[in-house]
Amino acid sequence: MAVTAISFKALDMAMSLFHWEEHPRMPGSVVADFHPDEGKILMEQGIFTEGELCTVVPNRHTFEAEAVEPEWNEETRTYQYFSFDDGMWVDVPEDDMKSYLLDLERTVRHVRDLAGLEGEPRLVVRNLLWNLGTFWLGNRKATVYLARLWHQTDRFDEIYDALRRLGGKSPGVVLAWKIPKGRHVTLPHGHRMVGLKESLIVEGDAYRLDMEMVRSVLTGEHVPVDDLSPVRHSGDYSTVRVNGREFVFTGMKQKQVIGILVESWRRGEARCRTQVVLEEVESSADAIGQLFRGRSDWRDLIGQGDGFCWLKV
Repeated sequence: MAVTAISFKALDMAMSLFHWEEHPRMPGSVVADFHPDEGKILMEQGIFTEGELCTVVPNRHTFEAEAVEPEWNEETRTYQYFSFDDGMWVDVPEDDMKSYLLDLERTVRHVRDLAGLEGEPRLVVRNLLWNLGTFWLGNRKATVYLARLWHQTDRFDEIYDALRRLGGKSPGVVLAWKIPKGRHVTLPHGHRMVGLKESLIVEGDAYRLDMEMVRSVLTGEHVPVDDLSPVRHSGDYSTVRVNGREFVFTGMKQKQVIGILVESWRRGEARCRTQVVLEEVESSADAIGQLFRGRSDWRDLIGQGDGFCWLKV
């Protein structure tokens, strides 16, 4: 299992931001309040860099933390906003004024390193598609690409057209943190979409890209389960293997529940509040068990208690 300078939770945060807007940006207040450890790691690795000052900050003197526009006070040399609850001007915390930009190139290089590829990634479509390099697939080389924002229809079309123009290339894989929902198209030249997040073998904060699984996407060969990870699953969570035992689910909401619990486990969050899970899958059920009616093996996979549920790993 590879040990990297970036924890899996920090990677998850970076890659989620990687699929945001044209220039991925996160307010310093969000980093300070919800991702202080991950933010520190990403800043240390140069993946997060400081951006422009925020023009809107949370009012920390109200319960709702409503947004306010701070003003520069020349006398105190600080940014302030007026708190009506306290009847006074208050200084804005330094972290709240900051914003952080995701360095796309450093993020791309990290994914390249995960794939064990060498050389500098080559930009194919500006800020949308990179050629990370090649690997040997039998007696030929296959190319690994990394895409972003292709859950947006117009961006997907740009990437598709770019791949189509790369004529004469042997089939390769296009990685993305998640495969766009509803996309059931055949990519040009035999290229295949591969979910980067679903291709990682994770153990605590350590992780690596399962290149054997990536190869199998192109060859169609069965790949043995990697014993380094206690949890493996198919892309749609219809099949999940935990501690060597395989479970198969056919119901849509069953697969959605499994997906939520698997991803929670990957993030290091052992338990999920049951009511939140049921709401997320838009179920009117009162208990998880109602979604698995007619079978009992789910109890060997999912634990319950005190209003929470979790994956039994």
